[in-house]
Amino acid sequence: MKVKSPYNSKLFGVLLLVFGVFGMLIIAHRLSYYVYEFDPQYSPVDYGKYNILSYFTVQSNFFGYVYLIASALAVFGSKKAAKFAFSPFVGALAATYIFIAGLVYCCGIPLGFTPPSKWDTAAHAFSSFIQIYYHMIMPPFMIILWFFPSTDRRIHMKKAWLAGIYPFAYSIFSIIRGVCFPMHCYAYPFYNPQFVWETVFPGKDINYFGAFAIIAAMLALGIMFFVGICAAVIAIHNKRTAANAEQQKYTEDLI
Repeated sequence: MKVKSPYNSKLFGVLLLVFGVFGMLIIAHRLSYYVYEFDPQYSPVDYGKYNILSYFTVQSNFFGYVYLIASALAVFGSKKAAKFAFSPFVGALAATYIFIAGLVYCCGIPLGFTPPSKWDTAAHAFSSFIQIYYHMIMPPFMIILWFFPSTDRRIHMKKAWLAGIYPFAYSIFSIIRGVCFPMHCYAYPFYNPQFVWETVFPGKDINYFGAFAIIAAMLALGIMFFVGICAAVIAIHNKRTAANAEQQKYTEDLI
């Protein structure tokens, strides 16, 4: 039985479709109209236009866009799309990954880890808007959306541990890619042993074993953070579905 929710409204389906399709178009635009600008701090090397796909933010947003489009199609009556979109754990993962991507980005702004927004040209303005859409529009939208469950099925809390699999695999891939590939592209500075060592022990010669030990510790904490956020997201879903079920029972009793 479906709980009462906006997912019964075609207008709501249009809203989901707009957010999802617009996000897909942003990624397509970035790949189609790539322009490299040398920046000694944030982009000292041109890694190519497809490097954007290696960022967790882009991958998590892509997952979110697929989820939103599938949800919209499910609202419009697609049973195949509903199997994916109305799976509560799939939605929990999408909300968790996008929320953390936005949170880390916003925390990195005052620390100087993220490039500043530029609005002096049309290209810079659109690039800055893309970052805002990825990190400041989609995360709150996905969290707000999560307060309106599409199904009354509860999520077992133990599944929260599964949320750590993807970021762990992504992190291992990113570290190996940065170490082994000739261009040494680290998607994020906290995967770079040299950056980590110089941050923790400024002025000292790098000890790669020590640097990777620090990275391993940070990775373990990071995975636990993903699991904790996913557990909170699951708790929100279960509480909302329980409240909806209680309201439904109260309405039936009145009838």
